[in-house]
Amino acid sequence: MRNQTRIIIGLFLIIFISPIIIATLSNPQQIGIMEMADEKPDEKADEKADEKAVVVYAATQNQNLDNIKIIEPRKALLLFTHSHESFIPIVKNETGQAEVYHSTSNITAFEDIIRNHFSLNSIETEFLGIDTMSELKKTNRTFPEAYNVVRPYLTDNVQNNKYDIIIDLHRDSTTRKNSTLTYNNETFGKIYFVVGEEHPNYLINKSYAQHLSSHLNELVPGISKGVIGKKGDHVDGIYNQDLANNMVLIELGGIDNTQEEINRSISVLAKAVSELLQDESNNLVSHAGL
Repeated sequence: MRNQTRIIIGLFLIIFISPIIIATLSNPQQIGIMEMADEKPDEKADEKADEKAVVVYAATQNQNLDNIKIIEPRKALLLFTHSHESFIPIVKNETGQAEVYHSTSNITAFEDIIRNHFSLNSIETEFLGIDTMSELKKTNRTFPEAYNVVRPYLTDNVQNNKYDIIIDLHRDSTTRKNSTLTYNNETFGKIYFVVGEEHPNYLINKSYAQHLSSHLNELVPGISKGVIGKKGDHVDGIYNQDLANNMVLIELGGIDNTQEEINRSISVLAKAVSELLQDESNNLVSHAGL
């Protein structure tokens, strides 16, 4: 009797449940829906947050790539009209003598440092291959004739090459008090510009020097003492700047500045020159667009 009862109940369950099983198997999407229903709300939110984070990160990456400033390579020509100008601390360290002019320990010794700093700022640097002071002695000419000695070499280079900037680099004769700047607990040799006002286009050279001076002071406030115009008796009055509108004469530091101070100033100068040349390039593009 009990066996008969179990059989009847079993048959009843089979008849009652089988339609549900068949319906479920015929629509497998229901299984996925049921599984999703079992997930916790926090898990869904986390997944959506992760997806959003990936999208935002990708957008940020693209935005950063778009904002990368590409610096076009430039070319500079440097010369040292007064090639034996020296810095007392450097000469004294090397020779034991306190001299403001020296045949080997002088401003030309900074060529490699200039080249490296300018290169870091995408500026290829060429140096005019003449030791002007030695040439003066060989030809029995006097110190004031230095600009005449260097002029043929400079003329030839300017006529046969294209330079984005030409720099005649000097060392000022002033003492430490007037030639040194302290900024952010570091000392720098101050810089200033000399413009010869005895040629017709000197205002172009002057404006160019003023722009470079402004870039210097934006980087390190006070590092540039500005632009000085010279003309009249006892000065050259031209400084070969009539050969190119983008030529500047720079006085770098003074007789008492150290090698470290001059190195720092060269680093700032290289950056300022790069910014000036990029501004010029951007202005040309803007005008071309008009």
